[in-house]
Amino acid sequence: MTAGELVGRWELTGWTATTASGVVTRPFGDQPQGCVIYTAGGWMSGQLAVGKRPELATAVALGGTEAERAEAYSSYVAYCGEYRVEGDTVVHALRMSLFPNWVGTEQRRIVELAGDRLVLRTPPTPVGGQVLVNSLEWIRAE
Repeated sequence: MTAGELVGRWELTGWTATTASGVVTRPFGDQPQGCVIYTAGGWMSGQLAVGKRPELATAVALGGTEAERAEAYSSYVAYCGEYRVEGDTVVHALRMSLFPNWVGTEQRRIVELAGDRLVLRTPPTPVGGQVLVNSLEWIRAE
């Protein structure tokens, strides 16, 4: 696979997390929203959200109650940075992230590409006392 094959905008169609014992969950429900964009210049941006997130009781983007902001933060994932392809893996080198601990890290995703369908899969990752493989399915939007 080449980086050029990833260039474009992709829309999320599904996200599953599978435990080592085979239990499958859907972290953002049955209708998650998301897009990932790869540019020809080597930049990427990805965003994921729970479908139909509740609005905050304010028109101020940085306003709302602490509980409202916590719910909004925990129902959204966003990051951007450079990317490169290494064999069947795309490496996202993060410059910015909603989760500040990821800034300056590399997020590796195993790539399966078939026509206009893209699957990005994490390596087995320890999360909350178990090991998960997250699988995000995308369709090319442009």
